[in-house]
Amino acid sequence: MSLVNLAHCCSHLQNASLARLGLTSIPSTNLLHTLMLQLQRSGYITSVTIGGPTPPPPSTLNPVLDPSEPSLQLSPSEPAITQANVSTRRLWVGLKYWNNEPVLQKMGMVSKPTRRIWMGFRELEALAKGRRSGYVRGLRGIGESMYVTTDRGLMELRECAERKTGGMLLCRINGV
Repeated sequence: MSLVNLAHCCSHLQNASLARLGLTSIPSTNLLHTLMLQLQRSGYITSVTIGGPTPPPPSTLNPVLDPSEPSLQLSPSEPAITQANVSTRRLWVGLKYWNNEPVLQKMGMVSKPTRRIWMGFRELEALAKGRRSGYVRGLRGIGESMYVTTDRGLMELRECAERKTGGMLLCRINGV
């Protein structure tokens, strides 16, 4: 897992939303794919589509997340993923706006490549209740969330506290 790629993605999505872009692309990795699906479930972004270096047609952007369908589909015009073209795969992310303001206002790293922050479920419960735990301040604002990678996959902080599982803190998001 490369936290450097995640840091680049956080700054790119924050800059793209402040620049009022409707659609942007990030490199396609398993970690970013899972994080973008979590952001879509939380309501920070509208759509996630895997594609190539050119934007997908608007008809393939599905703003509704249907749990019965596979999470990401290649658009019909895109070839299958092979070793020869894996480096050109991009995740196309549709950004969301409310009352002419970006829903995803601030997105930043908690763990850094040089300092990874691991916490047990008791520390995560304290963060979810708004209390500071170690170097990390708790969730205070409305629309604020934090994402944690665990042995059960990537989850939102409150979900980790509810399931009583610990993990590494990845990023913090402040929304509208």
